[in-house]
Amino acid sequence: MDYRNETEIWVFHLKRGGGHAVLNWLARTAACPVFHLNNVFSKPFKVRLRQEKVFRAITHPTPRDGPKKRRVYGFDLDPTLGWREVAAMHKEVLMCNVENFRLDRIESEPLLSGRAEEIIGRSHHRKTVLVLRDAFNTFASVRKGKRRMRARLGGFYRHHWKDYAREFLGETTFLPADTIKISYNQWFSDQDYRREIAEKCDFSFSDQGLGEMSVDGGGSSFTGQRFKNKVRDMDVLGRWRHFMDDETYLGAFDDETIELSNRIFGDVTGGEIKSGRV
Repeated sequence: MDYRNETEIWVFHLKRGGGHAVLNWLARTAACPVFHLNNVFSKPFKVRLRQEKVFRAITHPTPRDGPKKRRVYGFDLDPTLGWREVAAMHKEVLMCNVENFRLDRIESEPLLSGRAEEIIGRSHHRKTVLVLRDAFNTFASVRKGKRRMRARLGGFYRHHWKDYAREFLGETTFLPADTIKISYNQWFSDQDYRREIAEKCDFSFSDQGLGEMSVDGGGSSFTGQRFKNKVRDMDVLGRWRHFMDDETYLGAFDDETIELSNRIFGDVTGGEIKSGRV
């Protein structure tokens, strides 16, 4: 059978939930070329109607303003290739990440429910990854983010972080049963855990790229790109402290959110935030 992609990987995560950091590390861990399609459904109508033009993100990696964004890992893509040639190329690993996607929409999305090969080609293996960061630090990074993101804290994030948490715990099954579930908190702090994840992805373990910040998503909400080569020095698990007295931040929590976060990640605030305000 003719396969265009040896391995196709879908990474689901919430914005400001550490997904780009994990994805960048995974791509640098793979001992083979990796093509990365970023935030596939940011403009879903383009994916459905223009099909392979989704690969334009790879052939035009540098925006008018801002830093160059890495889209191909492990080799240098011929800059003269157009998106049609790139779409048709054989790929060892094609990695697609999906940000802030409602999990209950998966079955109705053609690219996720059977028509993927029409757009990105037939894949020999397909893996699904779910990345989740604790609610306290996720919400803090959202609160510190751009105005449009901050405006979604009390609506989208308040509701859908819980959806992702329930999926992480296995209480819902929108994603495949063999989904690789990654705790961002443990991934950041535990090398043995990272080694285990690499094995599940059939990659040789390496921490190359661990200290690098992906420019996707604009870097950190708190420090931008200032720590882009010193990510390990960032206090990514203590962001919540900045908003302990912020009513908007605290108002995004209900008791269920805190209970779910504590079940998955433990009490990251050490009891400082015990109950929700909703």
